[in-house]
Amino acid sequence: MADAPDGSVPSAAGQEVLVVDADEQVVKGLDRLLTRVGLVVTGTPDPVRARDQLLNKFYAVALVDADTPTPGAGIELLQFARDKAPLTSVIVMSARKSYETSVKAFRAGAVDVVLKEPETVPYLRERVLEAASTLQTTSERNTLMEEISETHEEFLRRMRDMAKELVDMEDRVLGREAGDSDQGGDDINVVLVDDDPSTLPKLEGALTAASGWHFHVAVTGGEGLDFVTSMRPQIVIVKEQLPDLPGSMIVKTVASSLPDAVTLLFNPSARAGGSGELKMVDKSRIMSLVPNYTDSGQIVGPLKEIREGLRQKNKERRYLQAFRQRNYEFLQRYASLKQRIKAALDKGKK
Repeated sequence: MADAPDGSVPSAAGQEVLVVDADEQVVKGLDRLLTRVGLVVTGTPDPVRARDQLLNKFYAVALVDADTPTPGAGIELLQFARDKAPLTSVIVMSARKSYETSVKAFRAGAVDVVLKEPETVPYLRERVLEAASTLQTTSERNTLMEEISETHEEFLRRMRDMAKELVDMEDRVLGREAGDSDQGGDDINVVLVDDDPSTLPKLEGALTAASGWHFHVAVTGGEGLDFVTSMRPQIVIVKEQLPDLPGSMIVKTVASSLPDAVTLLFNPSARAGGSGELKMVDKSRIMSLVPNYTDSGQIVGPLKEIREGLRQKNKERRYLQAFRQRNYEFLQRYASLKQRIKAALDKGKK
């Protein structure tokens, strides 16, 4: 590995190395050797302290003496490092030629086993630099890949925004601009399940057919379910107490058969001067819309808000469909590239 003019290796400079050896002279010698090439060295003769260091600080490389503090004990520290600090490359040093020690070290995850002899010092230095540089390169690559992924996501968002603007422009040119929700636009079908004949006139008086509201009335739960099945309305309004079926049963059936429909359940007061409640029900929650419900006219406001919400949802669906149609091949390449980037990042973290 070639050095920079000042003797350091730029891709490894600043990386930290942990040296674990009971021989103080070895620790000092490695400190001088590795500091000269831009590495930061921490030395300790104590495996217990070394474990604490590995748990609380990141080291690119750990140099572990196989016989510190007792013959073969360094392998246990190696195993600990591989388990608790998997990104740290561990090089095992040994003062004795032992085939058994080498095999155990490699099996435990050491990147190399080096004899502690004067002639191996240059090789040991190169192996440490190589391990530190590889980690630095991997880290830089992962950072770059994450930036690329984030940039692609931002680019995709901007493309979607442009697609929305294009759809809106086409709507204006073709006269499809919805405008206020009470001035026409998308028609909406409502099934009202209620045996009280006074409810419908109040709703139709405020929400007219001319503005796109179409009400279908059922006076029993069974009839209401037939309407829901055949008409597939966007909104279903159900009275809680019906002549044949409880309103809660109707609501559950609607939720299972028409998951996109909005279902309202109302409970008129049973006595004069009392108050009931108007609720919106979906699969996961019940939301109180009018906690003091006394008159069917109170349903008008929530219905207008629901219609506007449905209109925006339909608009978003149109945006997405138009975007997919116009950019189908791009989206395929984008999805493939995103999967490859994720796989590369996952691999780099192992």
